[in-house]
Amino acid sequence: MKKTDLTSILSIFHIRYNLPDSFFSNSEKVLKRSFLLFLFMLANLCSSKVYSQQSLDLTAFSPAYFDSIRATVYDTTNQDYLINAYRLKENEKIEIDGSLSEQAWKTADHRGDFIEKEPYPLIPMREKTEFAILYDDENFYLGVWCWDSKPEEIIQILSPRNTSAPDHLMFFIDSYFDKRTGYKFMVTPTGVQGDELRYDDVKRDQNWNGIWYSESSVDEKGWYAEVKIPFYNLRFSRKEEQIWGFNIMRSISRLAARGQWKPHLPEWDNTTRMSQLGEIRNMNNISSGRMFEIRPYGTLSSAESLESPRANAFNFGGDVRFCPTPNITADFTFNPDFAQVDADVFEINLTRFPTRFKELRPFFTERINVFNTPLELFYSRRIGVDGDILGGVKATGKLNHGVEFGVIGSLTGESLFSSSSALEKASFGVMRVKKDILGSSSIGFMGATKEEGDAYNRIFGVDGSFVLSDHDIIDFQMATGQIETGYDKNMAYIFSYMRTGDLFGITYNMERVEPFFEINRVGYIQKEESRGWNKADGIFRVSPRINKHNIHKFIANVEIGYNQDVYSDVYINDWLASNTELFPDNEFGDVQVSGGERFITEGKRQYNNFLYGGDLSLISPDNAQILVGYQRINASELTGSYSGNIYSFNLTTRPVKQGARVAGIIDASSGVMYNFAQKYVGKQKSVSLDGEGRLGRGFLTGLQGEYTQTLNTAGERDGRYYTISSNSTLMFSKYFYFRLHAQGIFGTTWYDEKEIYNEYLLSGLLSWEYRPGSFLYLAYNEGRFDSSGVDGSNNMKLSNRTLILKLSYFFSL
Repeated sequence: MKKTDLTSILSIFHIRYNLPDSFFSNSEKVLKRSFLLFLFMLANLCSSKVYSQQSLDLTAFSPAYFDSIRATVYDTTNQDYLINAYRLKENEKIEIDGSLSEQAWKTADHRGDFIEKEPYPLIPMREKTEFAILYDDENFYLGVWCWDSKPEEIIQILSPRNTSAPDHLMFFIDSYFDKRTGYKFMVTPTGVQGDELRYDDVKRDQNWNGIWYSESSVDEKGWYAEVKIPFYNLRFSRKEEQIWGFNIMRSISRLAARGQWKPHLPEWDNTTRMSQLGEIRNMNNISSGRMFEIRPYGTLSSAESLESPRANAFNFGGDVRFCPTPNITADFTFNPDFAQVDADVFEINLTRFPTRFKELRPFFTERINVFNTPLELFYSRRIGVDGDILGGVKATGKLNHGVEFGVIGSLTGESLFSSSSALEKASFGVMRVKKDILGSSSIGFMGATKEEGDAYNRIFGVDGSFVLSDHDIIDFQMATGQIETGYDKNMAYIFSYMRTGDLFGITYNMERVEPFFEINRVGYIQKEESRGWNKADGIFRVSPRINKHNIHKFIANVEIGYNQDVYSDVYINDWLASNTELFPDNEFGDVQVSGGERFITEGKRQYNNFLYGGDLSLISPDNAQILVGYQRINASELTGSYSGNIYSFNLTTRPVKQGARVAGIIDASSGVMYNFAQKYVGKQKSVSLDGEGRLGRGFLTGLQGEYTQTLNTAGERDGRYYTISSNSTLMFSKYFYFRLHAQGIFGTTWYDEKEIYNEYLLSGLLSWEYRPGSFLYLAYNEGRFDSSGVDGSNNMKLSNRTLILKLSYFFSL
C-alpha cells in the first residue's frame, strides 16, 4: 500500500536523518547521498522551462461549428474522411529516405486539415499537416508533411524502438476492416519506430513487433516522414478490392498538442477507436507476398550461480512461420529462442504474492493478444520456468466469418543442451476461440492445461465483451480452474461495466473467486490456495476541462467497495500447520489437536469488509500533475479484522517523452498494512523519487529511489527497505544502442533479531539490428547479495552471473 500525506513524507526523512551513522552499511550511505541528489535535481526542475497555457479565444468557434464537426464524424457515408491510395506504376520506385521527393508523392491524393484532440478538442490544429498513401503489389507506403512555423523547436532524439518521443506521428490501420481490430504505428523526426496491435475496438497489445521501414528528415519548413510496410505484416481479407480503416495523429511538443485527421470526439474515452477510423480506398489486387519466415538463432553463453558452478554453453535453434493466407499464421519451433537478454529487475514487494514479470521471449510475444481475457487464464512465463522448452507450435488467425482463434502447444524437459537432468517434464496446451458479434462485440472461450505426470492444472473459461454504445462497455468471464486434488468450489466469475466520457465516467466491477479456483500453474492470479473472495467496487469520475489559469483539467474520483473474504477449512488448517505459535481469531472456530496436528472446527468462514475514498488531481497544459488521495479500508485475516486510513500524494512534472529535458516524480504513501511475515497489523510509510533526463540527442538517463518503513502494532519500526536504480541508454543510431542498468535493494528487519538482506544487480546490453528483423546482442547480467542473521553472514556474495552473445537472422520466402 503506497499512499501518504505530506506530514508522513516529512516524518520519513526525520526518522532517516536521526539514525546513527553506524546504523547504515556503506551501500546505504551511498543511497542517502542519492536521495539528496534526487532533491537537488527536482529543485532544478523549478528553474527549467515551464510551458504555459497557449492563449486561445474559444468564443471564435460557435456551437454550430462544433455540431458540424460531430455531424461529419457520425456521417456513415464517410465522404469527409476518405482517401484514395495511389498505385505505383511499374517504373515508379520509392526510396525510403524521408525526402518525399518522388513524383508519385505529388501525384497521389493528399489529405490534411487536422483537428485538435488535446488540449482544445475539435478546433483546427495550429500547424498544418498533409499525408498521402501509395501502394504496390506487396507494400503499403505513407508519406507525411509536418509543416511547422518554428522548426528549430522540433525535438529530434534517438531512442530504442517502441519508445515514445516528444514530436511524433501515430497512424492506425484496420486492414481487415472489421472495425474492431488493427495496428498502431509510430514514427519520430529521427525515424524511430513503434507499433502495437489493437483489438476489441479500444484494447491494445504492445508485444507485437512488425518488420517495416521508416525514415524522416527536418528542414526549415518542418519535418517529413516516409514509411513502407510490407503487406505480410498485416492481416486482411482475400477480396480483390480492399477497403481499410485509417487515421493519423500528430503530436507537437512545444504546443503540448495532439491532433488527427478524423476527429476524436471528447465525449469518448481517450483511446483511438478502431470503429471510428477514416477509410482508404482504391487498393486492388494486393498480396501478402511471402509465405515463409525463417528465424534461425545461435547463442554462446557462460553462466554460474550460487547453486551451480560456471558452465559454458552453445545453443542453436529456430522458428519457422508459415502464412498460407493473409489472415492465418502458423509458427513452428525447434529448441526455441527463449534466451532472455534483459534481466528481470526486482522491486520492494511486501505482499504475499510473487512479482509478475513481463514476458520478454519472442515466441510468446507475437500475436499474444488473442489469448487475453479478463482473468489471466494463460500467463506465458509459466512455460519453461522449471525446464527446457523442447519445442512448440503456435497458430493464430481470423476467418472471414469473424472467428478468431489461437492455439499453443509446448513440451518442457531436458534438451540436448541441458546441463541438468532434474528438469520439469511437462506439456502445456492452450486453445482460444473468439467470435465477433453485434458490431464491435465478441464472445469467446478458452481452454488451457499443464500436464505433469499425475499432477495437472486444467482451466476452461467463457468470456464476452459487449460495446453497448459509444460510451458503454461490458466485459464478463466465467471460468473453472482445477488441480489434481479435485475439490469443488473451483469457479470464478467476473463482470465489469465501464461508462467512458470526457466529463465523467463510471467503472463498476464484480468478482466471485471460489476458494479452490486454481490457475497459477498456467495462468496468473493474486490468490492464496484454498481461499477466495466476493468483491464489488465502483469508481465515479468527474473530469472537467478548465483550459485557463494554466490548468488543463481537473479530475476527481470517488470510490466505494465491498469485499467478502471466503475461507475454507483447508486454508485454515494449512495456516495452523505453518504458524504453530499463532491462533486464529475465535470467530473462525475452535482449534482442536489430534495426532499432534491442529485443526479447526465450526466457526465463520466469510468476513465482510468495506472501503471508500477518492482522489483529486490537477493537470497542467504540459501534462504536469499533482494528486492527493485518501482511502478508508476495512479488511480481515485469520488473526482478526482490522481497519485504517491510507493517504496518497503524487507530484509529476512534464515528462521527458513529451518535451522536457529533465523530469521527475515524487510518490509517497502512509497507512495501515498487514504484515504477512509476522501476521499482525501495522503501518507502512514510503516515498519514491523518480528522475530522468534527456542529456543529448541520443543519451537518456534515469535514477529511481524508494524508501519504505514498516511499523509494528506498538508503533515501533520493524522493517526498513531501500531501492535505488539507474538506467542509461546511449544511442549510436536508431538501430544500435548500449543500455546499462544498475540496481540495489536493501532490506533490514527487526523481528526476533536484526536481519539484513541486500541484493545488487548489474545488467548491460549492447543491441544491434544489423538488418530488419535480425539482431546481434551482447548481454551481461550479474547479481550479488549481502545477508546477516540466524544463518550467518554473507558480504557481496555472487548469486548469479550470465554472459550471452546472441545472433539471430530473419529472412523470408
